[in-house]
Amino acid sequence: IAAIEQRARFSLPGVQSDYVGIEVGADAAADLDLDDFMVFGNDPEAAKKFFRELLFRHVRAEMQEEGLQPPSDGRHFQREAFTQRNAFDELVRAAEGVPRDAINIVRIAAQRALDDPISVEHIRSSARRWYTTDKETAVQSNPDAAALLHWIIDTVIGDRRARAFLLEQGSQANHPLITELYDARVLHVIKRSISSRDRPGVRYDVYALDFGCYVELVTTTKAPEGLFQVDGNGEEAGSDGEWVEVPVDDYRSIRRAILDLNLFSERQLQI
Repeated sequence: IAAIEQRARFSLPGVQSDYVGIEVGADAAADLDLDDFMVFGNDPEAAKKFFRELLFRHVRAEMQEEGLQPPSDGRHFQREAFTQRNAFDELVRAAEGVPRDAINIVRIAAQRALDDPISVEHIRSSARRWYTTDKETAVQSNPDAAALLHWIIDTVIGDRRARAFLLEQGSQANHPLITELYDARVLHVIKRSISSRDRPGVRYDVYALDFGCYVELVTTTKAPEGLFQVDGNGEEAGSDGEWVEVPVDDYRSIRRAILDLNLFSERQLQI
């Protein structure tokens, strides 16, 4: 069964602790998370391979239908369609694991490039346009969700110079406005259930802000410096305050990366 996490219900509870349906974990195991393969930050090579083949197969089918000779394989297609490897990497990073976003960003980029190969600048400007016309417009329909998104951007990107943050599992990660921003694809879950040694037993989920939220900053001094910042992780980590790019399951301390939604609620009450 393929489903969207947090937006699928497999069982209905009964009146005496019974249920109708499938109990996830007991009756069926959640074995595969596609984000592990499609999000650039989790496994860059797997993500690039997935999106390269996705675009190549679309292009091959269209060219064959028109009687044209398509590229021989995905790598050949990538060399023909993009100015350099960095341009394709930027597309995969901008898609944040969402195939629909990748297809639309590259569609806009191709329109901008015309007969030329697609460049990094084409990808960045197209990602920003796709974000403002598709995602941001949807979020603005809910003023509370829009206010939370702006607060997260100011706190995470503006104050912390990061691209991601952590929410404690439970009421924080399941907050209705967080769920709405996740559905709008302006927040992306890139890692679930990580822990900190200074709070044993407490688990967190890692959320990344969409590329479109900060793409105009990537060439400025205000650009995010990394995914998020943590204290060292024993022998495997470097100095305290290191920047994380690929999140792992356990850290010595992640306090500086945790986002507390209670602060947002208090701020809204004061407005």
